[in-house]
Amino acid sequence: MPDLVRLPLKTRAGRPLPHKFFRQSAEPAGLLLLFPGNLYGVDGPLLFYPSVILGGRGWDTLAIAYEFQVTGGGIGHQGLQGIFDDCRQAALTALQGRKYSRVGLVGKSLGAGVVADLCANMPELAEARAAYLTPMIGTPFFDPVFVRTVQPAYLALGTADAFYEAQALETLQAEHPFGLTVIEGGDHSLVVAGNWEASIEALRRVTGEVVEFLTGTR
Repeated sequence: MPDLVRLPLKTRAGRPLPHKFFRQSAEPAGLLLLFPGNLYGVDGPLLFYPSVILGGRGWDTLAIAYEFQVTGGGIGHQGLQGIFDDCRQAALTALQGRKYSRVGLVGKSLGAGVVADLCANMPELAEARAAYLTPMIGTPFFDPVFVRTVQPAYLALGTADAFYEAQALETLQAEHPFGLTVIEGGDHSLVVAGNWEASIEALRRVTGEVVEFLTGTR
């Protein structure tokens, strides 16, 4: 069974950085790093279930909350660079002390941009795999950073998401190939409005594909 471990994570201002780090007592099968969205926390189902499944398969799992989510100051209060710096610190701290045969990153929306930044700028993650859930396709925040990454990538979006645009996806994939799941009618949380069965099926499908991708079985 994994133990909940407190890492000495602090923001640039010296405040504790909230996180959930579950560490296996035995040799881990891998390390999973999870980064939430602006209004979508690490306990949201698209992040929670991959963590539960891989944790049950012997992975260490680290889920980060951003400083602005705790203080209520908004992204502008912390700034994107502050978010990136805090998350790099968290990733480096989690990687210390253990040798991981597999490293997987999952980011939701804002967190997808964080994952792209980490993959583009951290040599320690060169062999990782990265899953981007509802990324902000077509924006300077995501596209130019993502195309600089070299890690195998998987993306999931819904056709009712404001950031979904088929041509932008095609252009992006030509620059950096990636696995892709498109949920018909799915919104920015991959929820299909008025159809809970389709929403649960979308969650089941994407969760399974994220796990398969990160474990190298997809």
